[in-house]
Amino acid sequence: MRKIFTTGLLALFAIVSGAQTVIPLHQESDGRYTMNASVNGVGVRTYYTPDNWYASMSTTTYLFLYENGYIADADVNGMTTVKMPNGTSTKAASFVIRNLKIGNVIVQNLPAFVVTKQTVPLLVGNSAFDCFGTVSQEGSRLIVDDRFEEDFEVASTPAEEPATEAETEAEALVKTLKAYLDMKEYAQAAECFETLQDMGVLTMYSEYQYAMVLNILRRNDDCIALTKPWLEENQGKAMTLDYWMYDALGDCYARKGDKTNAIRYYEEAVAAYCRLFNTTEKEIKKSKFKDETLGYTLYDLAMQYATRDISKTYYYASLAAKSGNANAIEYCRNTKISF
Repeated sequence: MRKIFTTGLLALFAIVSGAQTVIPLHQESDGRYTMNASVNGVGVRTYYTPDNWYASMSTTTYLFLYENGYIADADVNGMTTVKMPNGTSTKAASFVIRNLKIGNVIVQNLPAFVVTKQTVPLLVGNSAFDCFGTVSQEGSRLIVDDRFEEDFEVASTPAEEPATEAETEAEALVKTLKAYLDMKEYAQAAECFETLQDMGVLTMYSEYQYAMVLNILRRNDDCIALTKPWLEENQGKAMTLDYWMYDALGDCYARKGDKTNAIRYYEEAVAAYCRLFNTTEKEIKKSKFKDETLGYTLYDLAMQYATRDISKTYYYASLAAKSGNANAIEYCRNTKISF
């Protein structure tokens, strides 16, 4: 159900009840501190750093949120070079967290970055709280001194809009759909997706989910029939979805034994993933970009070339190994390919 928030002209604001806001911190066994937080409504394990830093996210967490529709294409700003809290510089994808809730503090439109080598799901620093005043840590408490409180608007209580008949029907159908997915009744789930599509309420990501359901149904020609028109209409609008769609098509044709089309779509998938993270095969070859998800596709591509062009098999297998794919690493070691 949709909700309306009164935010005025401010990009960042807090819900406050006094001169100070206290956020509980939890000390981990390694000495670092975590705090309860949610990103665009989804709980994310969040680490705190006292450095002047906004927020950074691991690739795994970012892809999960993006692929499930919690980070939109409009939130993504492209690649940039950022200086990390430890003083090192790195290339990172820049995006905006529309709503970060920590305790009773809400920060909107917070600058954030996707750091490939980051192991913690979300890292938030003091700069995230700059608009409220000063931040200090007292043991297991983070104190946000909102001495400039009068300059900021307090969020109003969410007001619910009455659900329309179509929204009510769609919500009920989504519950049924989820139940079918939980029971692994994929044929029935596909029928629910088709009904939602006819109702005009499918999001771009829901269409991707639909394609994956058809993929589970042995990745048959129905999946190909759906995926190709989707790409013709939406290619370039959602780079992550472009990758998954091309990869799915590669898998479909690989299972059908059509190596020509399998190679074509795996190569498209690799190109889409490189565009997503503003990298190139040359950068991967130099070990300047490592990503296991891409490694799977590179290895699949290498195997499709195995009976056609052994030099390309070795080339893509080495790239897959550099990306961290375990099968590719084993293959390269067995065939004495340097990576």
